[in-house]
Amino acid sequence: MRFTPEILRKHAQVLVDKETKSNRSILAAYLRGSLLYGSPLIGGAGDIDLVFIHNAPPLNEHQIIRITPEIHFDIEHHDELIYRTPRELRLDPWLGPTLRDAVPLHDPRHLLDYTQAGVRSNYAFPENIQSRSKSLLENARQFWMDRQISPPMQITAEIPAFLSALEAAINAVAIISGPPLATRRLGLSFADRAAAVDAPGLNIAFHHLLGGITLSEETMLGWIDAWEKSIAILKAESSSPPLLVEREIYFKNAMVDTVKRSKPADALWPLIVTWTKIISILPERTDLQLPWIKALTTLGFAGKDYSVRLAAFDSFLELCESLVMGDSASSG
Repeated sequence: MRFTPEILRKHAQVLVDKETKSNRSILAAYLRGSLLYGSPLIGGAGDIDLVFIHNAPPLNEHQIIRITPEIHFDIEHHDELIYRTPRELRLDPWLGPTLRDAVPLHDPRHLLDYTQAGVRSNYAFPENIQSRSKSLLENARQFWMDRQISPPMQITAEIPAFLSALEAAINAVAIISGPPLATRRLGLSFADRAAAVDAPGLNIAFHHLLGGITLSEETMLGWIDAWEKSIAILKAESSSPPLLVEREIYFKNAMVDTVKRSKPADALWPLIVTWTKIISILPERTDLQLPWIKALTTLGFAGKDYSVRLAAFDSFLELCESLVMGDSASSG
């Protein structure tokens, strides 16, 4: 069956109707994510992002419901208290853009109507655009400043922190012209977001920061194989496997498709981010760490190379800060 965006939206509405009839705690539900902007499929795999708002703190905050091996619902469950201050939410770098574009699928009490009205009011004012981006840049800058006071941590703790800071900086720029970029699409889509704010060089700088500017297809496919073996071990050894395990096909198909259809470097971000999460969950498995560390060393995240990388990150942040706090941000 060919899953068009229209068919996927119908699946979303059917699920929401079913869940709201069986669970009276659900006050509202909305669609978000890549399905709002076209097809969510990459390499034939994708997800449908839904949020259910409950009248009390939900027991399960995140769940996956599979449609096919390649397509699933990615559902978050929120307490209604999150939505009590819409005008504050419009300044949130994650929920602000999400709620501006969200499509309500269940809203009998008009909770989403009220919330979206508050979020959309003055959403595009330059000071609000700047405020959303500024909070992300401050987080990224704090990471860099911490490294000036104290030396970098052990690699298994340092790399997640670096990736988190880099993601914050990337999305500080990305949300000027659109929604935040999720893990799977960040490497593919940042070029367009950087170009949208007249800063195409930021995408080149981003790939240099990851160290993947000259990566070959063969190398990337080899790393994906090692990543897949780590997923298999995580699945076998974890009594409660994380959601990442359930999304293996979702990530693998996208990475392989990107490597073969685009530049290998465009698939590097989801690979390194998810691979690093696997390693952090199984810290005692040094045998799994070896290919991951070898890949990171190849990318320039070890020894003196990492000191150079931190200096480059400082320069990258300065460019992002100038863009957000300078003329481009103030003019909207």
